[in-house]
Amino acid sequence: MNCFRKERFSVAISACLIFFAAALYSNTHVHGQSEPTIEVGNRKQLFIDKKFIASSKNIELTMNSPYQTGEVLIEADQPWELQPTPGAVAVYSSVLKDGDRVRIWYDLIQPTGSGPYDHNRRVCYAESKDGLHFVKPKLGLHEINGSKANNVVLPGVIGGCAVWIDPKAPPEHRYKTQTKVYPSGHFHMHSSPDGIHWQLFADIDPRGPRDTQTIVFWDKDLGRYLFYGRDKDTESEININCRCVRRAEMTDLTKIQNTGVILGPDKADLNTHPLPKGKTPVDYYGATVFPYNEADGVYIMLAHAFWHWGPKEDANSRATFDVRLATSRDSKKFERQGARQPFMRLGPEGRFDSRYVWAMPNPIRMGDEIWIYYVGSNTDHNDHVDPATPGGKRLGAVSRAVMRLDGFVSADAPYEGGQLTTPTIRFAGKKLELNLDTSGGGSVRVELLDEKGEPIEGYTASDAMPLFGNSVRMPVSWGDNTDVSRLAGKPIKIRFIMRDCKLYAFQFK
Repeated sequence: MNCFRKERFSVAISACLIFFAAALYSNTHVHGQSEPTIEVGNRKQLFIDKKFIASSKNIELTMNSPYQTGEVLIEADQPWELQPTPGAVAVYSSVLKDGDRVRIWYDLIQPTGSGPYDHNRRVCYAESKDGLHFVKPKLGLHEINGSKANNVVLPGVIGGCAVWIDPKAPPEHRYKTQTKVYPSGHFHMHSSPDGIHWQLFADIDPRGPRDTQTIVFWDKDLGRYLFYGRDKDTESEININCRCVRRAEMTDLTKIQNTGVILGPDKADLNTHPLPKGKTPVDYYGATVFPYNEADGVYIMLAHAFWHWGPKEDANSRATFDVRLATSRDSKKFERQGARQPFMRLGPEGRFDSRYVWAMPNPIRMGDEIWIYYVGSNTDHNDHVDPATPGGKRLGAVSRAVMRLDGFVSADAPYEGGQLTTPTIRFAGKKLELNLDTSGGGSVRVELLDEKGEPIEGYTASDAMPLFGNSVRMPVSWGDNTDVSRLAGKPIKIRFIMRDCKLYAFQFK
């Protein structure tokens, strides 16, 4: 009997120990259960989500908006762009950094009457060496107003462009763009060997997300083309016929597969402004979506939020566009960033971008910065000109927004300090670099841990040199040592001990 009691007592003690161990584990691994080792190799890793945060204290993921310069880089200023009626740069424009040139294909619209299709709408071309001073070459391709001395590359009543380079195409079809053609509603893709001389490539399956500006790119990881555009939402939780961002896949650039809504209004959006039942104050009018090639496995969405409430005939009604940020690891599930605050905001009253801000595909890298070119307009979607505009003139122009490399989202520590620890990772390389901003009073120390979470000799917090400053590639050191090659290929964790700073990314090199 005594043996039986002792055995029961032993079992009870064991159970208690297991319980407390589990509780301790759950407290130290704040963001989830243990997961397999993440192979990071020597690729850059961003803190756009909690993938690289296994546990943390006093750390907050923060969206970082770019600086909108408000410069007028391209506007309608050529004689042919202003006659017989003044034209304006419209939103369905696009940009590429191509070799040593920044190339922009801009959407020029010239009203000819009051009807919805009473306009000339053409794709025009401009280029720059520095991304700031653009030249509109006289290409001599298409006759406008009796002359070919213009920079038109796609004539007709065409719904703008979204130019991209197809790495799978033969040279004669290397450049592509796709758009809806008015008034037929057909969805055409054009191709070109040089971005200047275009030809019809395909009449794309109209069942896809074809409205507004559409985005297409080759995804090397999936081995197919991805296709993003605007369409009506019949799948969302709010059951309202509204506009949303849809994703599709294509194998031969003509047939649509695996379509689905990836971003649309939800209950939180529905509750922002009181409207009649069945109405929403915001639609998502499409999005600029792109793989962020500077880092490993990151997709960025710059979603165009269309805010609308109040009678259309009321000049004080809302019918404006701003840009929201969402991020993804798989091109399908996108996480809204910044607590739904604007990523890019409307410009000041009276300026060319006071009613529309539209992010152009594709943002480009310039040195250690990302430049997001955008089209702004002072005329809203109800055709009301901003009353603060001098002379009541309609304005539309290409401008840019500037942000640091990798700067979309950061892991931030407060003045009081904080820390985060990664899951188990395995890397390749000889040194570790951080993209960080500590300003003057902040710092980061880096501690390397084994897979059990124990500090590794020579790489402990006490060995670590405090890092401070603002750099996209600051080397980490422990005393005079920057070499981590003896740990390459082994499972480790990284602990970042932080104070008053922003941490954007890490990379073994």
